[in-house]
Amino acid sequence: MDKQYKRTPELEHRVSNIEHRKGLWITGLLFFIALGIELLYIKSYSVHYFISPDGLHYSNIAENFLQGRGLVNTANFAQGADGVVREVAQTREYVVGPIYPLLLALIYGIFGFKSYGMVIVVLHAALGAASAVLAYKTGELLFSKKYAWIPYGLTLGYPLYAFWGMYVLTETTYVFTITLFLYLLAFYSKQIERPKLRTLLILGVAIGISNLVRPLLLLYFPVLVVWILWLKHGHLKTAIRDFSIIVMMTVLVMSPWWIRNAFKYHQFIAVSNYGSYEFYLGNNPLTVTNSYFYYTQPSYDPVVKARIEKLPIPEQEKDYKQLGVSYILQHPVLFLERTLAKEINLFWQPVTPADGQAYKMKGDSLDKWYLLLGLAGALLSFFRLKKYSFLLLFTVYYSFVVSMITVVSGARYRLPVMPALILLGSLGLVMVFEGIGKLFKANLRIGRRV
Repeated sequence: MDKQYKRTPELEHRVSNIEHRKGLWITGLLFFIALGIELLYIKSYSVHYFISPDGLHYSNIAENFLQGRGLVNTANFAQGADGVVREVAQTREYVVGPIYPLLLALIYGIFGFKSYGMVIVVLHAALGAASAVLAYKTGELLFSKKYAWIPYGLTLGYPLYAFWGMYVLTETTYVFTITLFLYLLAFYSKQIERPKLRTLLILGVAIGISNLVRPLLLLYFPVLVVWILWLKHGHLKTAIRDFSIIVMMTVLVMSPWWIRNAFKYHQFIAVSNYGSYEFYLGNNPLTVTNSYFYYTQPSYDPVVKARIEKLPIPEQEKDYKQLGVSYILQHPVLFLERTLAKEINLFWQPVTPADGQAYKMKGDSLDKWYLLLGLAGALLSFFRLKKYSFLLLFTVYYSFVVSMITVVSGARYRLPVMPALILLGSLGLVMVFEGIGKLFKANLRIGRRV
């Protein structure tokens, strides 16, 4: 008997190692299957990449970094009436989050400057495949291994991921960081009674990295602390402890960028130094709520714009921001009404056939079905609210914040909320499959009795 008890821990250790290796093999297999599908998507387009003024700005920063100049922007670009992107006289230096330019620098360091095709084939394809694997892992936590393939397949099948992944832009990278963020929230909720310190630290790091791609999770902390407090059944001490560790790690990750910007530009720049003009467009007396942003859109007072454009760039940013904030504070009810209108008319609108043809998207007609599936899952999630609340909260938060800030279409700017919507849609399919399974078993039992 003693010998048997001595062997038990060793046997359990061996079984654990076998399960761990099996899990790694499955994860690797899922990644390479996803990578193959990503490459097929890329091959289906007649070009190797798409480039825009924003993409060239990121590329310019990456090239300067490799040349020893640091993460600085030394050239401006604009798209002409003929659709061709050209370099123009530099009127300002754009400061952007450092993560994407550093990833571009990694690709350029291996394959050479302006290797846009390799950015798509290597970087974006790998991050897209990793996002699908994370969707699978989140599905395991939420639905069990039996149904984890559903969010995996839906993630790989969403055509707008593939289309915007063809652009040298932050979309694919940001979607990956959001998918990781949601996975870690699901993982944390599983450990809510006794969360591991490592989980809290990694969650804080993930939020920090995501903000250094795009800073849209900076405003999420009030939502996060309320969610944690609810999961903790109002236990304030443990909720504040967990939240403080997450915030601390986020600050630790982002602080080198803050310090660098303070020394270089003598001002606090959280992530980027632009966006105030777009914020003003979304929040002024002439704001349009049913047509997405473009530079000739009549969503501003021309007299105000003419006055501000004579100022230096930093003062322009400051004035546009102040005008937007003042308008919100003076018209809070109208601000909420307009934000809701922008959500309905723009953010949650599927890609139209006209836009799909104009941009030469493939599979764009599936977008509306993904939205309907996600909406159905969101409604069903109210029956299991505690388990899926983090998905609902993030979806509502992101939709509101993007619509609050400016006036944009849903096609591109809705992408980061789709990982949550795909998981909610997966819930709907899981419930359907569970219902079919129960019905089949019931019929089988009846048949046996007969």
